[in-house]
Amino acid sequence: MKERDPYRRLGIDSEASYEEVQDARNYLVDTYRGHSAGVESIEAAFDRIIQDKLRTRKKAKGLRNLRAKQKDPNYVPPFLERLKARFERPDDQTIVRRGVIYAIMAGWAIVQSTSSGPAFQMAISFGLTVYFLHEKRGKNKDLLGKAFLNAFVALALGWLVGSIFPVYIPIFPSAWGPELILSLFSFVAFFVFATFLK
Repeated sequence: MKERDPYRRLGIDSEASYEEVQDARNYLVDTYRGHSAGVESIEAAFDRIIQDKLRTRKKAKGLRNLRAKQKDPNYVPPFLERLKARFERPDDQTIVRRGVIYAIMAGWAIVQSTSSGPAFQMAISFGLTVYFLHEKRGKNKDLLGKAFLNAFVALALGWLVGSIFPVYIPIFPSAWGPELILSLFSFVAFFVFATFLK
């Protein structure tokens, strides 16, 4: 009666149907009726098998539901829904104004790239991004740290994309240094975060 595998304890295969499990349990309980430890072992094995089968059914049902949802043409994965919920489209005037501001910063960085590099323009753009995000959130002092963190994420994202994209798709002039190219991607990320992030 010390068998740990519930299927072997009941003497059935793991593919057995519910009726076969029930019949094996009833037979063994009748056989070991006077032996309480044996009956308890049989009941415990029966319970574990039923729980396993229920868990398997629920998992299969969940997969079927997921597949059915994915076949729906309007299906959006949950992580994309959460990502979309973090962004909103402002009015056209705000988009144009911020686009012009960051385009001026990018143009200034391109013009000054041979003499001093884009560090000053990056600092100004970083500060503008923090300001725009803080202003959008109602200038709440508690959210200033979140605006700073979002601007830092935009900077890191711009640098990450800027360090990968030009390697595989070389569209920039060879005279432009890597720091200028990275800063251009960062300006785009700053624009997207300052304009569209909630």
